[in-house]
Amino acid sequence: MYKCDTCKSALDEHGRNCRHGILFPLLLLMGNFKKCMNYEFDAEKMELQLLRKENERTGHTGE
Repeated sequence: MYKCDTCKSALDEHGRNCRHGILFPLLLLMGNFKKCMNYEFDAEKMELQLLRKENERTGHTGE
């Protein structure tokens, strides 16, 4: 909903551990915000996600 998985503020490509606070996404949800005001697109995280999905589809483990 808040695109944490592709945000520069997240520590990994799964959108975990926002640098604005671990519970920041929960605050957005509780505040009924439609989008995150701190969101910045991170192309590197998107590439990691695409590679992971491709590896899952083809059955490669990345080794």
